[in-house]
Amino acid sequence: MRRMAAVLAVFCPAVLICPLGEGLAVAPAAAQQQAQPRPSGPPPVDKFSVVSQEWHRFPGLAVADITFNNGNDYRVRNAVISCEFLGPNGKVVATRGSTIFQSFPPGKKKIDGVEFSLREKNATPGSCRVISVTTVSAPN
Repeated sequence: MRRMAAVLAVFCPAVLICPLGEGLAVAPAAAQQQAQPRPSGPPPVDKFSVVSQEWHRFPGLAVADITFNNGNDYRVRNAVISCEFLGPNGKVVATRGSTIFQSFPPGKKKIDGVEFSLREKNATPGSCRVISVTTVSAPN
């Protein structure tokens, strides 16, 4: 019996300290983090889009100035985008992604200097699309 208690003390100290849930409680990590309120309606990415993009090419690098439109009634942040690059025949030869670590209030916002590494010399920039965004829990 003593050996069993010793084993439990090593592997389950929280159970021995708080067998009935009183006193010091050990909460799972997920419960300790505050959950962000999820807005009702469609997902925020459905109302967040790329409006326009302007490209600049450098050796091994493509740089975009991208204008986003947030059609939501609340801020979003950390937009993940995917951009396609086309070969001379018009087929997709590369796809690159990037995360824009900024906050986007409702309306349009232009982000300059989004960089994409590009090894394909003859590739021309195609279109970009938004993959995901995160809601901001604080009010606008």
